[in-house]
Amino acid sequence: MAILAALVLGVSGSAFLAGPPAQAATGTCSGSKIGGFDLYGDVAINGSTRYGYVEIYYSGGYNCARTVSSANTWGVSKVMSVELWVCSSGVSNCRLLEANDRDHGTYRYYAGPVTAYASGKCIWVIGNIYYPPTDSNAGNNRSGWCG
Repeated sequence: MAILAALVLGVSGSAFLAGPPAQAATGTCSGSKIGGFDLYGDVAINGSTRYGYVEIYYSGGYNCARTVSSANTWGVSKVMSVELWVCSSGVSNCRLLEANDRDHGTYRYYAGPVTAYASGKCIWVIGNIYYPPTDSNAGNNRSGWCG
């Protein structure tokens, strides 16, 4: 890990260190769930506007987040994203951001997981789902998870 961290620092010139490998094959985060939020669109789908939700986890100084499709969009190809930012100031009102990880693409079930080391700092998480059949977008963001 030390060699990888030195390589990342030497090549990029930044202090962002590589975290543990993301669990991309399963789309899950390890650790304890510490929060999350819903993603609602502006057009109803099957009587509901909830397109999905964001889950946030913490384990050993690392935070992990993922955007997950809800039942009414599950299995349907759509643009999804999740971003996890570390607040440099360490307070719940993120104005200055440092390390981040993001995933954006066309998925059927989830975007992410994304991870960042944030021990002793706060994080800001953004989730988004664009659902083409209704030409509707569901996005949200939250900050304030501090640890």
